[in-house]
Amino acid sequence: MRVSLVVSVSIMLGVTSVAFGQANPVLIINGASSTSESGTTSSITSNLQSKIIAAGGTPTIVDTPPGSITSYKQVWDIRFSNASPLTGPDITQYVNYLAGGGVLFVMGENSSFTTRNNSVISLVSSAGGGAITFLTPLSAQTVLAPFTGPNAVTSITYNAPGGAGGATPGTGAFMTRDSSNNGTGIVWNKNTMTNAANGVLSVVFDVNFMQDTADSNSQNFLRNLINFNNVSSGVVSGTGVPTLSEYGIIALSLLLVLFGASRLRAGHTA
Repeated sequence: MRVSLVVSVSIMLGVTSVAFGQANPVLIINGASSTSESGTTSSITSNLQSKIIAAGGTPTIVDTPPGSITSYKQVWDIRFSNASPLTGPDITQYVNYLAGGGVLFVMGENSSFTTRNNSVISLVSSAGGGAITFLTPLSAQTVLAPFTGPNAVTSITYNAPGGAGGATPGTGAFMTRDSSNNGTGIVWNKNTMTNAANGVLSVVFDVNFMQDTADSNSQNFLRNLINFNNVSSGVVSGTGVPTLSEYGIIALSLLLVLFGASRLRAGHTA
């Protein structure tokens, strides 16, 4: 009898922690109407969407930034074409979103996409993330913690990436870095941007790593980036440790009471 009750409560714990978990609305902005490479845009959109869903997110896909993004836990701007630079209103909205505690990813690209890249650099500056200088790093790069897990990856080989140089890229930190201390992936964590201290911003100056045809290292790096953003936005990720809901806490309390009663009866019998 006691065993069946414990099993029932344990099942209840598992169900409620998933069924009543925290919502994770995610906005994906893909610039489909202005992209210079429709196949690439389609590939990165579907791959990102599926991985976000697998990690517990609920993605919404739009062409351009909507009038308000405050209802989203995360925003992924995966536009990369020169025809879709971040506009002045985009930058203002993104800085305000970050200042309010938002988690934002922005895509850059290699040196053929100067207009887009310059607008990304302007966003970093406007958010108070310091000055970064665009350059072309080596394709082979080391993945740095915490982006090495939970899906194991230590290196990544980009396809014609862009990036930034120096020991520290502005006030951010490299996610991936080559042997000359230049890197393609950069992150600004909380309290590193003077005009958006509550936010988290990540930038990757490469589009191909996000494609569904990319190799396993690139796929794991993307999964880890999604996990990092889930943790940063305070939601439970697909690879994280689930938190208990109200119902889970009640069930756990009942389990502890049953366990305590069982111990008391056992002691009394002895």
